[in-house]
Amino acid sequence: MPRCTVIIPTYNRRDVLPRAVGSVLDQDERDFELIVVDDASTDHTREWLSQLIDPRIRVIAAETNRGVSGARNLGLAAARAPVVAFLDSDDRYRPQRLSIGLATMDREREVVCTLASATKQVRDEVRTEILPAVKLAPPAFAWALYCDLFNVEGSSIMVRTDVARAIGGYCEVLHRTEDREFLIRLSAKGAVRLLPDVLWEKSWSTDSLSNAWKTAGRDLMDYFAQQSDYTSRFRKIGNYLATKILVADIRRANFATLLADVKRFREAGLLQGGLAKLWRDHREVRAYRRSTSNAKALASLGPAPAQWV
Repeated sequence: MPRCTVIIPTYNRRDVLPRAVGSVLDQDERDFELIVVDDASTDHTREWLSQLIDPRIRVIAAETNRGVSGARNLGLAAARAPVVAFLDSDDRYRPQRLSIGLATMDREREVVCTLASATKQVRDEVRTEILPAVKLAPPAFAWALYCDLFNVEGSSIMVRTDVARAIGGYCEVLHRTEDREFLIRLSAKGAVRLLPDVLWEKSWSTDSLSNAWKTAGRDLMDYFAQQSDYTSRFRKIGNYLATKILVADIRRANFATLLADVKRFREAGLLQGGLAKLWRDHREVRAYRRSTSNAKALASLGPAPAQWV
């Protein structure tokens, strides 16, 4: 049995997939299996994958396109290792990605998940985003995720396989924010360790879902449908995330999208109380997030404070 399974979901990424696969094969931890899930690509992905001869690589060919969550779930079901790490096919690992994460999970058995820091390319700019060296107990882990106190992306995640399976894997109806929703459910099962080590690199893709701004409002409501606390207990947080999208609509002059987003948010029970109240709540949430995102505040974080419930 390998120590770790790496899952790469891919769809029509023949141009960048070799870089992702190569970054896994270059790991200083050699005891792993790599599962590449071809999500019914229509380019030359399948032909390239058929040429791979490394015995640690397994290829799963989906019959129909299931989306990134469905592809990850196919890999999760086939994983043989007790720990799973995910890698998007347009990203790449640094050489110690697996060894550092595995050492952490070996050392801290209560940790069910680690999240790793990264460098990220945004158009022509490369940024380094360092997570604080903090362990969060389950209630604090969940609350930090609800408040979006740190970035969450698929290539950052390493998780215990049995726990990921126990919660049903990824939600396949989500096209965005699926990683955060997955971790919110996971947080009930144990702690998370944030790793300040820069262990992976995110590339810029103009056709990535994160750049599909016109569907952001609809995707947010799909997320809220899975995590209904945003429209009930934590409505201030829900309003904050919704108004961020509305501001983005205005800045991009997407007025048709703006009107559609306002309609769907109101139908969900958000945006109540008038503009003045929304602005006060927005500022309150923004100030709280800024004051709580640093290492010292995160280290002392607990469950949702009473004023937010």
